[in-house]
Amino acid sequence: MHYMRTIQKASIKEYNTFGVDNRVNNLVIFDHAEEVSAYFKENTLPDKYLVIGEGSNLLFTKDFEGSLYKMENKGIAIVEEKPQAVWVKVAAGEKWDDLVQWAVDNNYGGLENLSHIPGTLGAAPVQNIGAYGVEFQDVFQSLEAVEMATGDVRKFYLQEMDFDYRYSSFKGPLKNKYIVNWVVIKLNRYPLLQLDYASLKKQAQELSGKDIPAIADIRNAVIHIRESKLPDPKQLGNAGSFFKNPIVDEATFKALQKTYPQIVYYLLDYGKYKLAAAWLIENSGLKGFVMGAASVHDQHALILINNGGAKGSQIVNLSEHIQKTVKQKFGVDLDPEVLFV
Repeated sequence: MHYMRTIQKASIKEYNTFGVDNRVNNLVIFDHAEEVSAYFKENTLPDKYLVIGEGSNLLFTKDFEGSLYKMENKGIAIVEEKPQAVWVKVAAGEKWDDLVQWAVDNNYGGLENLSHIPGTLGAAPVQNIGAYGVEFQDVFQSLEAVEMATGDVRKFYLQEMDFDYRYSSFKGPLKNKYIVNWVVIKLNRYPLLQLDYASLKKQAQELSGKDIPAIADIRNAVIHIRESKLPDPKQLGNAGSFFKNPIVDEATFKALQKTYPQIVYYLLDYGKYKLAAAWLIENSGLKGFVMGAASVHDQHALILINNGGAKGSQIVNLSEHIQKTVKQKFGVDLDPEVLFV
């Protein structure tokens, strides 16, 4: 049986959005979920391995002396319908934004705020992707994954995922143990708009000419904002937001606000404050900062870019310089959202 495609000594330049040009011993691509379990039952895991989607959250710092596994299975199907909601099964290899477009086209609400995020479906629950007050956990129902060490197939439900800000159990105790086959999400037939972010609400109203925008208007507004701020990885290699927005306690926040009244923040439900990493970087004087072939984007300080030919190690050096500078000025630690490989 033909399980997959294997490419040996493959260049990974096309498989990471930073466009870093390293090599991997084996790149294994699965086109069908049914192939995955059989493959891992018959093949022993190498010492080094990693599951990738579109490589939009990875920074390769050197050649990868192991195997990369990539899902390219496709399919979006409604598996259950009720008057208020639909349950949709989506293949892990589908591009995330293709799903958002499908949902908006069918007037199913819940994903529109997450428009224009790079990556695949399989990565969404692992990372618990989020934007504009919405996180993947808000729509998640279940997923099927294969344990790579045994080839055994398992389903995971919400209570097992341990979702948190840019976190799931697949980044914790289950890290590198499973490869996702498909995900089931729940979408609303009567969309509940999430417009807590004033900039998004204003943009959606302006673009649509309506006080109460439709989900298509929200999607258009998110795309408009993202495209105006974020460079296209095809033009300038990047991985989107490089750092997480740091979360601090009330005492830390009040002290910072006293010194910096203009500090950008979001109050969280549990008495903590999420600070805008982009504001911290920009107000450390680093917007547009250049270090070799890598730099901080001049429009959005949360984006680090490969200006052409940058090595992963150079981008790491730049990120460490940013962390050190922000820490010195604000006393706040920035943690990378991007995984260093």
